[in-house]
Amino acid sequence: PAWSVEKTTLHGGKQEGSELVTIDNGVLEIVVIPTRGMSVLRVTKRANSNHSDGEGVRFGWDSPVKEVVHPQHINLESRGGLGWLEGFNEWMVRCGLEYAGHPGKDVFTNNVGDKVEMDLTLHGKIGNIPASKVTVSVDHEAPHRIRVQGIVNERMFYGPKLELITEISTVPGESTFRITDTLVNHGADEQEFQLIYHTNFGTPVLEKNARTVIAAKKVEPMNDHAAKSIEDFKTYQTPTKGFVEQVYLVYPLADASGQSQAML
Repeated sequence: PAWSVEKTTLHGGKQEGSELVTIDNGVLEIVVIPTRGMSVLRVTKRANSNHSDGEGVRFGWDSPVKEVVHPQHINLESRGGLGWLEGFNEWMVRCGLEYAGHPGKDVFTNNVGDKVEMDLTLHGKIGNIPASKVTVSVDHEAPHRIRVQGIVNERMFYGPKLELITEISTVPGESTFRITDTLVNHGADEQEFQLIYHTNFGTPVLEKNARTVIAAKKVEPMNDHAAKSIEDFKTYQTPTKGFVEQVYLVYPLADASGQSQAML
């Protein structure tokens, strides 16, 4: 099957200068954003392999953020630490690396050895750090896997020295792809980290009565509000005006190698 890898640079508005790498393996089209931490903007499974008749199935969602916002326009501290949301429209965006989750406070050791307080913004920094190196390669031997690799650094003096090495790869003609990440601590000391793969679905995959299927040993609501609906956490509602997010912590069962599966 025919395949291609194409790099484009966006212009206009807050997406000025944002770069995309589009991998087309003949069946899947995968759009990667090196400018935004190697996030995946969307994935589309074509209706057929000859690129005609039908739009196929989109993996992504209808965010109110319509541009691929360049990180230079993001102030993570705005709106009480919710500035991350001003660029949030990807199918898969990583949250981390030093920290992830809701805004809050933490204590760290500064350059003179004092324990001081710091603000933690929503979902950390990695999704708004441009990749410092991006490469494309294709395996010489069959099945000729296409690989797009990127390096994203979250480093500072007297702070975290973390490097994300990521590879998004696929085989021509197949309907699957891989995201393979390696996280390296280049500091002399141990470094705590958090990493969330914030994956977001909309129509046509996620609609009313869609269900999550996962073998779990434990499910916990994140707060009292989520606890009220825990009996129905596997089933999704229709879009609801004024809906307050409900988050559940799922502890999946795994095989001997630590692998698990989930299905939507």
